[in-house]
This record gives sequence, structure tokens and C-alpha cells, in this order.
Amino acid sequence: MALRISGRAITSDMTPETAHLIPGSDGGRWVLSWLPGRDLTREQAIDGMALDEILSDLSATDEEFALELAALRAESLGMRLEEAVVRLAARILERDRRQRRAEGQDRSPGGPAERPCTRRANPSGSHCSSGIR
Repeated sequence: MALRISGRAITSDMTPETAHLIPGSDGGRWVLSWLPGRDLTREQAIDGMALDEILSDLSATDEEFALELAALRAESLGMRLEEAVVRLAARILERDRRQRRAEGQDRSPGGPAERPCTRRANPSGSHCSSGIR
């Protein structure tokens, strides 16, 4: 687990997420790829990247300690750990979908190989749930 930190970018050897500096007259602001629309300090950008690395490999350290550390990093970004996990998971799903599309294997609704609908248990048995496959 190692972050590469320069004056303009923060990258990781474990995750494709990045942080970059958007220059400005006040010194600029940092933006995380997995947390768009939020202006961050350099320290928060580092925390966000470290959080992503921690959650990417909980087996690298003591899991309980890793989750405590992850919660502290999430707090520095003004969010709960659960919110960070959901946002990072959404990014993983988005990347996976893009890769499947590029390979012609997209199985999401409207994709080349649309999946059949799974029936959700209800009295009529006729409701099709697009969220459960």
C-alpha cells in the first residue's frame, strides 16, 4: 500500500482512484475522483486516497484497526464510513460496467445481452424487479 504524492496529484499502487489539484489564486483545491464536486484540502485528499486503499485491502492489516482508521479518514472528509464505502463501491460497479461494455459483454438493462427479469415475491407474482438479478 503506497500513495504517490506530488504537488499536483495523488495516486495509488492499489486503486485506480486519484486526487488532483485544481490550481487557483488561493493555492487551489483538491478533488478526489471518487468524490466529485467536493473541494478538499491537500490533507483531506490524502485522507481520501488512504481511505480508498484501506478499504481496497482490509486483509493487509488487522481488520478492526483498519476499519477504525478508515472511519477516521472518512470523518476528515465530513462523511460516515458507510457513505464512503457506498461511494467507492459505486465507482467499482461503474468501472466494471464500462469494461463489460467495451468488451461487448454488457448484461445491464439496455445492454447488448439484457438479463431476464427476476420476479420479486409479492401476492400477484407479477412485479419484475430490475434491481435484483
